[in-house]
Amino acid sequence: MNHNFKSGDLALIVGSSCSENIGKTVRLAEFIPVGGVPVVSGEFYTPRLHASWIVETPDGTPSLIVPRERTGALEKICVGVCRQSWLMPLRGDFTPERQKSLEVAA
Repeated sequence: MNHNFKSGDLALIVGSSCSENIGKTVRLAEFIPVGGVPVVSGEFYTPRLHASWIVETPDGTPSLIVPRERTGALEKICVGVCRQSWLMPLRGDFTPERQKSLEVAA
């Protein structure tokens, strides 16, 4: 699903390999196409199998949870990578519920 995201947009995480991230709000920083290699804080990630975004917490506090590849330990971060399909935009009329509530209010 393409929501025509752009850098700076806010989005809600609706899917994640770490269930703790679902429901968190992030700001989209940089689009990473399939095959692209994201670089976050000098760390190279694996090439993307899915269209993804580098995301960051809106207030800069570490609240995203990621398992560290080498140890499996969970770590809180403020910048990471998320599949585009796991993001829902937080702008405009993007849901039927929002449209319905606007019609009721009118």
